[in-house]
Amino acid sequence: MKFAWNPPGRMTTWLIVGNLMLVVALVAMSTLSLRSYRLAETDRARDVVENLAQNIAVEVGAELRNTDNALATVALRYRSARRSANQDDMVAHLMEEQRGLLPQVAALRITDVNGTVVEGLMPGERTFNIGDRDYFAQARRTDAMVISEPLNSRAQGHWCIILARRLIDHDGHFAGIVYAVVTAQHFVDRFSGVALGPSGAVSLRSDAMGLVARFSASEPGSTKGFGARTLSEQALKSLALNRERGVYLTPTALDKVERITAYRKVAGYPMTLFTGMSTDYFLAGWLVQVRQQILVATLVALAVAAASWLIHRTHRGERRSKDALQRLAREQDAMLQNDLIGMIRIRDGHAVWGNRALERMFGLAPGELVGLPADVLFLSPREHAYIRDVGTATIRSGGRFQTQLRMRRRDGSEFWVDLHGTVLSETESLWMLVDIDALKRSEEQAQHLALRDVLTNLPNRRLFEEKLSDAINGARRTGRGFSVCYLDLDGFKPINDRHGHEAGDEVLIQVARRLQELVRANDVVARLGGDEFALLLSGVTRVEDVEQTLQRCLFSIQRRITLDSGEKVSVNASIGAVLGGSGDSCRELLRAADEAMYAVKRSGKGQIHIVEHAHSEWAVAA
Repeated sequence: MKFAWNPPGRMTTWLIVGNLMLVVALVAMSTLSLRSYRLAETDRARDVVENLAQNIAVEVGAELRNTDNALATVALRYRSARRSANQDDMVAHLMEEQRGLLPQVAALRITDVNGTVVEGLMPGERTFNIGDRDYFAQARRTDAMVISEPLNSRAQGHWCIILARRLIDHDGHFAGIVYAVVTAQHFVDRFSGVALGPSGAVSLRSDAMGLVARFSASEPGSTKGFGARTLSEQALKSLALNRERGVYLTPTALDKVERITAYRKVAGYPMTLFTGMSTDYFLAGWLVQVRQQILVATLVALAVAAASWLIHRTHRGERRSKDALQRLAREQDAMLQNDLIGMIRIRDGHAVWGNRALERMFGLAPGELVGLPADVLFLSPREHAYIRDVGTATIRSGGRFQTQLRMRRRDGSEFWVDLHGTVLSETESLWMLVDIDALKRSEEQAQHLALRDVLTNLPNRRLFEEKLSDAINGARRTGRGFSVCYLDLDGFKPINDRHGHEAGDEVLIQVARRLQELVRANDVVARLGGDEFALLLSGVTRVEDVEQTLQRCLFSIQRRITLDSGEKVSVNASIGAVLGGSGDSCRELLRAADEAMYAVKRSGKGQIHIVEHAHSEWAVAA
């Protein structure tokens, strides 16, 4: 860009004002861009922690429900049994049977009316009394299951929670309690597999906010705060507004690490699940951008300050003023030819100047931009007309025009830019562009992670519920029905115990692949968490058609799986299904399918149970 020489005075003033306006424009644009980037990163982190909190809360709820069912079974059979010589053998057999169904439980025990443990002691373990424990007194007063506050076990010396039910004998008298011990380490092991970054944390708290278990990636073996009710002020405020669910951003009270934290109440039980991701982790990319923008702004400000100082000296002589203006031109050229912000000057719809950053951005050779029609940089004439007409009109009216859109490189590839513009005259305008393609790809990847299971790449619970809502709405429009199926693997826990979690992951990936191969392109296979899967079968509304499809799934799952180690393992599955239509709700269908699956679990596993209407299953469940 060339400057014509004029005597010092008015021109000098205008140059200084112009430089200051350029600095202000660059700072404003950088601030807006950084603000937009931070908001996008924060929203993405919020989606991730909310999704994880929901999924883990569902998994914890499933374990608690499983334990509740086992305790209820023991209490029911205990009451129905008459006193006989072989009652002790019957109770021992019953406890052994139910203990085998509870891999998450460290111990399953029975006490007498005074609280002395009479059944479920470990080999070599002495009997002890828990009659002074609060959960013993609570269980004695109610028919429902009682969950204790976190406590330190007298028998084993570790942190745990107790799930207990009272026992009533055949004559209706209180006979003691049956209780299960779930260790804090069990939850810690489950939370350790959650990917929340190097300072992420997952914790489980009781209804009174006592810390049951916590895993922090930065303190993996710590039990700090277990049993305590240490919460930040922001967490307490959020819980006061909504006990069921919420999100807040604040330093965590236990370790002072600032995190964005989401919490979800475990449905049906007095427990709340918290997941947190540190701001240092999810804002790492934004902090890099801040440093780069500060560096550019500093360089620009220093250059303008130096140029202004040179201009100020122009009154000392024409020659020295001329030299100063020439140096100013070079400094301005250095600013315009920066490496981060592309700039283009448009006159009558054609490019008359562009800096090196813009040429690199569009893959153009030096000087190739000059003379090109501006519309060749856009994906369509309509987008070019919108920017030319609406953008220019907005700026002329005193407004600020900024937009994000995809543009076209010389090789035909598309990429995202952040576009700002300013009007220079009736026929000329100046546009500034920032390449945000990497940011957009990162947003798309985060959206993918928020809706997909990381291990199997199947849709997760959130995406499955969206697809189910779409199917219900479609049924209301077209009358075309569908089926919802829940599938839970049988025999998966022994594989994890014997071969390790990596082998368990191989089994889950193989089962996911087999299910996808069996269904049609318009059906949906999802992993809800743990070893639980779900299927949405579009247009399948007859019981015999659903059963035929599920039989193929069951047969495929039962085929032996060869691990990477060469060993062969096998699993089975319990499947529940419900036929859906326009009159159902998402919640009703999911609960009906879940209840159908648990009916199979209770009746012997490895079978299929199909319910024709969600409402009828609710009636059975009630």
